[in-house]
Amino acid sequence: MKNFKPYYAVIFTSTRTEGDYGYNEMSALMESLAKNQDGFLNIDSARNEVGITVSYWESLEAIQSWKQQTDHILAQQIGIKDWYKWYNVKICKVEREYEFNK
Repeated sequence: MKNFKPYYAVIFTSTRTEGDYGYNEMSALMESLAKNQDGFLNIDSARNEVGITVSYWESLEAIQSWKQQTDHILAQQIGIKDWYKWYNVKICKVEREYEFNK
């Protein structure tokens, strides 16, 4: 691992309510906005009964900035009202990584 710089991961785990209520459109908008946010690195997401979205950031300040982004605040409010039965957020520092790719 050459020149690895630690970064942060925000792990958002959730269970959804029934129905879309504009969720898919807002999800696409949030991803697009996050990608343009200072300090954003990448995003991974998967959903079955439980959804997991992990976004990667250069710093805790970048994460805080994203949390306070106006459209993101609106999405959080709608999420609590309409989209989620439950969610959990974890913020972790990534000290190293590795992968396998065939």
